Amino acid sequence: MENASAFDFSSGAGARSRAVMLPNGRLHLQWREGDWPLDRLCAFAARENRRRGFLIVSRVLGRHIPARPSEMRAASDALARQVPHDQPGPVLFVGMAETAIALGQSVHAAWVASAGRSDALYLHSTRQLIGREPLVRFEEPHSHASSHLIYAPNCAQWPHGLEQVRTLVLVDDEVTTGNTFANLAARLAPHLPKLEQIEVAVLTDWTGGDGFLAAMPAPARVHSLLAGTLAWQGEGSENAAVEPCTGRLGTLEQKANYGRLGTLALPPSHAALCEALPPVHDNPLLVVGTGELHYPAFRLAEALEADGHDVLVQATTRSPARVGAAICSVLRLADNYHTGVPNFLYNTARTAARRRIVCHETPAGSLDPALVRPGDHAINFALPEPQLR
Repeated sequence: MENASAFDFSSGAGARSRAVMLPNGRLHLQWREGDWPLDRLCAFAARENRRRGFLIVSRVLGRHIPARPSEMRAASDALARQVPHDQPGPVLFVGMAETAIALGQSVHAAWVASAGRSDALYLHSTRQLIGREPLVRFEEPHSHASSHLIYAPNCAQWPHGLEQVRTLVLVDDEVTTGNTFANLAARLAPHLPKLEQIEVAVLTDWTGGDGFLAAMPAPARVHSLLAGTLAWQGEGSENAAVEPCTGRLGTLEQKANYGRLGTLALPPSHAALCEALPPVHDNPLLVVGTGELHYPAFRLAEALEADGHDVLVQATTRSPARVGAAICSVLRLADNYHTGVPNFLYNTARTAARRRIVCHETPAGSLDPALVRPGDHAINFALPEPQLR
């Protein structure tokens, strides 16, 4: 078994355990229930990945499983409340591509609002080349696409530089070994000479303790909505006929900055779009983000929900998962970033009756026709003023 831990979650108040059977093996879980129960936060599936056979499928990310915008907001707000307000500043929040891009920006926005801070910047990692040299490259060892890039911030509204940052907040949906966070922090540290504190914020923490924090280049803490341990027992045939892992990067002519170059908030014109969308009379709805363009899709869905629409939000992903457990169906798509890497929209069998509003930042004609069906809408966020069609 991999990832077994000596930290004991098997006794005491709220102690729980479960064996999850997947098509390629068995996942053994131990955790303590809290304000956010396990089944509200996540489910599980098999990965088409030779490096790790299981997938922790979040119910509150709007990625593999479509989610209510209000539930996504509740989770990100709850996680933001765990990050202390009195961090030494300036503060840099980093969200992990592609899964936690929207979560990271939601946590950043909630923290800034509740802390009353103006010195915190949000930046996310990416797998897109945008015509400038990346600040750092780092690896996510178990991922289907292991290479990440981070670009130096270019945000005129943030009067600070990386050399002034004193607190680093790393946001992801889950942590199992902590190796990715350690890799990222090690690569960023030379660019953050005044770094004093690292805060790791995740929806679920499966490390069973804080062992990986010892590898961090500054004192570090973990915050999560649920903590536990897991151990994976894969079957001998789990590596047969699966999607190959790929670190292939895309090339994007970026005309609008949603976080790759740092942002304090969603640009006003796009926030206005979310708040004042022309009347949409269709119900029920599914707002779909594509790849790394997830946060604008979430904001749009949130505005529609506030207007009384029955709306879910979800994003396409490069993460290959097998049908079974939390995955009931798979729509395979051509990558609109033109990397040649397959993209997927999961659990479409449960949302087939919903009219889709697809948000993208790639050129017109880049979307797979299977994603935008007759009667669906698409919003091009690459344009100076996004257009609905």
